[in-house]
Amino acid sequence: MSETYISLDLETTGVKPENDEIIEVAAVKFQDAKVIDTFHTLVNPHVPLSHQIQELTGIRQADVDYAPPFTAIAGQLASFIAGHSLVGQRISFDVDFLSHNGIKLFTPAYDTFELAIIFLPQLSDYSLAGLAQKLAVPPFRWHRALPDALATKDVFLALLKQARELPLSVIAEMVALTLGREWSLGRLLLDIQEEKLRDLSSPVEGRAASEETDSDFLSRGQMPDEPLVPHREKRVLDINELTAFFQPQGPLACSLAGFEYRPQQIRMMQAVAEALNSGQHLLAEAGTGTGKSIAYLLPAIFYALQNSDHVVVSTNTINLQEQLITKDISDLLQALPLEPMSNDVHLRAVQVKGRRNYLCLRRHAAFRRSEGLSLDEVKLLLRLLVWLRSTTSGDKAELYFSGAEEVVWNRVCAQVDNCLAGQCSYHKRDACFLFRARRRAAGAHIIVVNHALLLSDMASNNRVLPEYKYLVIDEAHHLEEEATQQLGFKLTRDDIIDYLNRLSEPVGGQRETGFLPVFRNWLRGSPGEIGVAPAMQGPLLSTAAELSDKVKAVRTHLSRFFDVLSGFLYHHSEEQGDYERRLRLTRGVRSQPAWSEVEIAAEDLRLTLADIDSGLSKLQSRLEGPDSSGAGISGYDDLMQELAYLRHSNVELCRQIDSAVSNPKGDTIYWATGGQGSPSTLYAAPLTVSQLLDQGLFSTKDSIILTSATLSTEGTFEFIKERLGLAYVNELLVDAPFDYLRSTMIYIPQDIPEPDRPGYQQAVESALIKLCSATKGRTLVLFTSHAALRATHAPLRGPLQVEGINVLAQGIDGSPKQLLTSFRTSSKAVLLGTSSFWEGVDVVGEALSVLVIVRLPFSVPTDPIFAARSEMFEDPFNQYALPQAALRFKQGFGRLIRSKTDRGALVVLDSRIRSKPYGVAFVDSLPLCAMRFGSSQDMPQEVAAWLAAER
Repeated sequence: MSETYISLDLETTGVKPENDEIIEVAAVKFQDAKVIDTFHTLVNPHVPLSHQIQELTGIRQADVDYAPPFTAIAGQLASFIAGHSLVGQRISFDVDFLSHNGIKLFTPAYDTFELAIIFLPQLSDYSLAGLAQKLAVPPFRWHRALPDALATKDVFLALLKQARELPLSVIAEMVALTLGREWSLGRLLLDIQEEKLRDLSSPVEGRAASEETDSDFLSRGQMPDEPLVPHREKRVLDINELTAFFQPQGPLACSLAGFEYRPQQIRMMQAVAEALNSGQHLLAEAGTGTGKSIAYLLPAIFYALQNSDHVVVSTNTINLQEQLITKDISDLLQALPLEPMSNDVHLRAVQVKGRRNYLCLRRHAAFRRSEGLSLDEVKLLLRLLVWLRSTTSGDKAELYFSGAEEVVWNRVCAQVDNCLAGQCSYHKRDACFLFRARRRAAGAHIIVVNHALLLSDMASNNRVLPEYKYLVIDEAHHLEEEATQQLGFKLTRDDIIDYLNRLSEPVGGQRETGFLPVFRNWLRGSPGEIGVAPAMQGPLLSTAAELSDKVKAVRTHLSRFFDVLSGFLYHHSEEQGDYERRLRLTRGVRSQPAWSEVEIAAEDLRLTLADIDSGLSKLQSRLEGPDSSGAGISGYDDLMQELAYLRHSNVELCRQIDSAVSNPKGDTIYWATGGQGSPSTLYAAPLTVSQLLDQGLFSTKDSIILTSATLSTEGTFEFIKERLGLAYVNELLVDAPFDYLRSTMIYIPQDIPEPDRPGYQQAVESALIKLCSATKGRTLVLFTSHAALRATHAPLRGPLQVEGINVLAQGIDGSPKQLLTSFRTSSKAVLLGTSSFWEGVDVVGEALSVLVIVRLPFSVPTDPIFAARSEMFEDPFNQYALPQAALRFKQGFGRLIRSKTDRGALVVLDSRIRSKPYGVAFVDSLPLCAMRFGSSQDMPQEVAAWLAAER
């Protein structure tokens, strides 16, 4: 292509055009790889530059103070750009800033980020620096306008090269999907297609993209191994032999970088091995730094190999799953003498996910043929067309997803209720991604899953995982919470709208998408094909027309129900934090006179939904009946499976509405939420999960190992055992291999008011400013609510930034991953976090030297689940609220010391830990540390002195 483009980049004081200013502009005019001209200038924003922006860009206040204002350079910039297509990394950001400053652009704009997620769908980093590294673009000084514009030019050209290398058949389908849309990429794809047609020296091969990619699956990658057949005679582990691997001169020490001899790790390994040998359950708490994953993996691997059996390992987080598969198991395979046990069988380890994580080729092919696709749907389909040329797993984790695309993915992923299984043509050809994953699991010794899949498999009577008898549950302190979520339900207006849209959705004019229009077209038959017999068409079309009317009726009743529910919620609940209202639907609430209106609206909605199921049942009966002529027509199986899915979903929606509103179960907690900008939602959760876990998991397995760094409270496992329903279980508690008494100080200021007392918030702000100033940042501050975090963020940012300390806040300054990266790499930073930051944060070294817990992490008393479960105890506070909060406190403390060389201080700004009798439970949940009590005035100097002292 010989078109001339403009690569554009701006540096600004922030991300909002209405509030922030431009401080640097660069535009690079280029044709092919040749730079024709450049435009570059700093801009005076007439506002002070924040410390964060100066650090990010390297632009100082003095640099812009004498630069021209934007109004002085706007005309020259507009003339430079005029008439040329724009290129930029997230170009809409730059276009919006220019538009806000008076330069309106109407030329095509190509976003290198958008191009990259289509033509390089499997990258993990789509930043400009990440793209440059992947595409071998020379490194630049990032976050300066001219270097970024030059890099964007090279990235754009490299992405065009990637696009040109796609087969013509794929480009042709991409053009067809984008045809007629006001989207600049459509024009670019059309140009590439015309270029490839001009360059074509032989006739088009003629295969459609769908045929090409589908057939390629049959020969791509290794076929899964044969299923394991467990040995009849169990071979026990030689614990002495396993112990030798951990010795100072053993295989692990010789092969694993940074391996240390840790008696605690050996004790845990031996306890796991004994549990597997004897067929017993084990609760094992292993403190931070013990190396618990190796401690349970090594005996699990040997036991699985020796007995040709499965050991399932379940974790709560994706990060730990990936660590186990890509690092820990891989390291052990390199370090250990794992000779084949028999028949040349080597260790096989796989990660298995829920079926919705896998692309369904049948649904994908059908969705590509749909009419009235939205732009979000088209964008995802373009990426899938490219991705299908390289993926061997069909796992969505290989792709970058935005929120809108997650919704679209549900239209093409595998689902339990509309899977044809052995009748599917892709399944018959061994091309089904889900079937391949299941086959790999059936042939694997170690199967790594997450808690959600583990529990959904339990609830579905092992329809997902192969039969297994040995299970390791890591991050076991999350098991109750995850079981509560998996064994309950959440019902929103959008859930029902999505269901109705699967049936019929207007997309403008007289056009509609969904099952009903597809069904009507199928009845008449495609060109060249015979449709359903004319005698059958009339009754079927009549039923379909009735269903269309019923869908409209449900939409009316749906709006009525949620409007009535919102009104009831508004008048019978108090506003919670963040303007959300939450109401537990107790017997007393349901006895209110206004609740009868909710019940009537719910019943009207349920009955009209049931009318739809009745109509679908008629279609199903007629199509399956002896007089049906549809079975031999192309697409019959797909339609029947979609019909079955729609009926199953209908029954489930009706059940949830009836259960939550009219016929609640005594062993279930129900509540509703809503508020400003938040639609009303109905929830249900089991009152207790202990019996469900015992019946579905603990009593059905030979050996289960539950482990975490935080399972005990005040030195016992009684709380977690009661919560999970563990009656007969061995116990092991091993401390972390750190000398906390010498490495860690706990400082508790005694002059700060108790939370919610006058002066508390001001005292917290003052203490944090002085503390973070004295320690030069290096501080993680943990809050128990987003509202408290936001209230503290603004008062801290100004004073600390004056001292060159960057203040990063969860939910304000980027994603958790971005915040942690910035915190680790900054020499002077303070990170404010809540919820997810209480665990999973691993920052080794001086970057995290101070941990502040602002408030003791008690559950909100009005939380419906907490309130309902509290009522089950004679002494709710001491038997439930306190041990639960102590466990969370212990999890937060675990963020501080991550290695033997770390030195740090914990500061607790909640004086109840000292003034209330229950405070000792929090202190006793921690290892023995150096304790200090004093004033908030003395605290900064004492903490700084502790950090500076030699160990």
